[in-house]
Amino acid sequence: MAKTPIFPLPTFRHSAHHGYTLAELLVVLMILGLVTALAAPRITLRSDSSVLRANTARLVTLLRTAKVSARRTGQAAKAYINPLEKTAWIEGKGDILRLDPKLDVNAIGAEIESLDNAIGISFFADGMSTGGEVKLGLGGTERTIEIIWATGEVRFAQSQ
Repeated sequence: MAKTPIFPLPTFRHSAHHGYTLAELLVVLMILGLVTALAAPRITLRSDSSVLRANTARLVTLLRTAKVSARRTGQAAKAYINPLEKTAWIEGKGDILRLDPKLDVNAIGAEIESLDNAIGISFFADGMSTGGEVKLGLGGTERTIEIIWATGEVRFAQSQ
């Protein structure tokens, strides 16, 4: 007859050491503090980048809306950008786009289309425009929105 092997049962040692010491907890807190201190500036830079990206997208949308409006109605549509007040709007529409006050805004457009402090860009029913350029900057990063006069195309580029 075969013998059945008998394995010894594991024994657990009970020690008086339960939990963590104060020194261990302080070391962990110091490590967490260092990680937070190193990560905080990077989070801030991303927020500047996201503010710039969001405002660029909103302004591009406004300009493209003016172009589409001119094509649909068969009448010219004007978009205005006021770099001092950091606002933009389409003539005849009630909505005013307010850009972030932290942004640096520079705009170039046809002088004949401009009002007081606002630069005007006209979009025509045939797809053409008076053309122009808008630069938005924040935290050392700059985005340029170009409006091509021959096609009325609105496009943007990022530069350092």
